[in-house]
Amino acid sequence: MPRLSIIIPTLNRGKLLHDTVNQLLCQAHRDFELWVIDQSDPGQRAENEAFFRQCLDSRLHVLFLSVKGLPNARNEGLARISGEVVLFLDDDVILLGPEFLTAHLAPYEDPTVGGVVGRIVERSVRPNAPDTASHLSWGGRTITNLWGTQARDLPTLKGANMSYRMAAVRQVGGFDRRYVGTALLEDSDYSTRVAAAGWRLRFEPAAELVHLSAPSGGVRVEDQLRTECSRFRATAYFMLKHRGSVGFAAFSATYAAIALKRIKEWRQPGAAAALWRAVQDGVEAWRAGPDESLPKLPPDGTLPASEAACPPPRH
Repeated sequence: MPRLSIIIPTLNRGKLLHDTVNQLLCQAHRDFELWVIDQSDPGQRAENEAFFRQCLDSRLHVLFLSVKGLPNARNEGLARISGEVVLFLDDDVILLGPEFLTAHLAPYEDPTVGGVVGRIVERSVRPNAPDTASHLSWGGRTITNLWGTQARDLPTLKGANMSYRMAAVRQVGGFDRRYVGTALLEDSDYSTRVAAAGWRLRFEPAAELVHLSAPSGGVRVEDQLRTECSRFRATAYFMLKHRGSVGFAAFSATYAAIALKRIKEWRQPGAAAALWRAVQDGVEAWRAGPDESLPKLPPDGTLPASEAACPPPRH
């Protein structure tokens, strides 16, 4: 099997992250390196560091970042790994079985496969499609059902449980840092680029996990309006980037209807203006162009002052 690298970006998740790391270190497939990219606040960071140092497993590597942002954290991990396949996991998942990693690697026996998404059982988010699906509708709605039991090709992957062949990564570059805030659609954007480069994207149900969607930590925003603003901004940007003016026109019609519904539900002064500003921000991000470059590490491996590395423990 190809050598595997695993990247887990984390932000203030504590025990949920620790449980995920412990599950990975107990997997039947043991030939991998695990990079945790920790952007947590100082108190949680200290707790995490204490946990990492008692793991006693040389496969574990940790990078502490002061700058928060999911695409940036993924890119910092990509700049450091050595595997032929990279697996991205959320920091609040439960792996369903000791062969999870083996199942993720199996589809790469087919040289045309560039990315894989495993089965994701959502604890709080229900599928909005009757059959296995992962794509954006013509109007920009996210259509997802990854509860299926049959392997198949898909248009996009979901970041909680997705992997890529590093040959594809080298073709398309890093994740787009223009997806800010909740970083919605950064995973759809990346997998769309991999598919556009000619690679197949596969759904592998045997690589299954439960996604807890923890109510705090991560990139989650508690305020409904701020969450919706992130969605409007990210979708406007994605549609212009990947579908041009025709796709943006379809998005505008769909999201105008969504905006009217939200304004009626919330009865919140300023909601209409905030959603409109979010769309404008998405347009401005598109005009600025994507930010997909991977960081270049110094030859001596030293880190900027804003970063710190926790060396892997020795056995």
